[in-house]
Amino acid sequence: MPSPAARLRERLLALRKVQVAKLVVFPSITGALTGAACIGFVELIEFVQWLAIGSRDLPLRVLPGLAWYRVLLVPALGGLIVGPLVRILAPEAEGHGVPEVLEAVTIRGGRIRRRTALVKAGASAVTIGTGGSVGREGPIVQIGAAI
Repeated sequence: MPSPAARLRERLLALRKVQVAKLVVFPSITGALTGAACIGFVELIEFVQWLAIGSRDLPLRVLPGLAWYRVLLVPALGGLIVGPLVRILAPEAEGHGVPEVLEAVTIRGGRIRRRTALVKAGASAVTIGTGGSVGREGPIVQIGAAI
């Protein structure tokens, strides 16, 4: 029968392995998945932009060559798509991203519905890709938090 000191040492080693997994392995996997999701998000934005204005190039290089009515109608069309999409599928996806993540952590124990993250990413990609005035950071934070 092992001595109490040997048992304590075994428990401490087991605890250390658990801490390494919690503090190194799981966050590393989460970071890698978040990075991959962010790359996919940026690709989705560029795809929507390609559908909307016919180019994946920087919008400021493309917009001077577009007809004036297209410059006005594309962002409006994006808003007409995003509004009902968010209102119907995931009303909690409205907002900036970071405050919603903080709210989920403080009020709901860190739980973010998968549908909320997907709708937020899709709606943000359509908004940004059609020329809406929003940033990429909020959706990326929400995607990472959902992962």
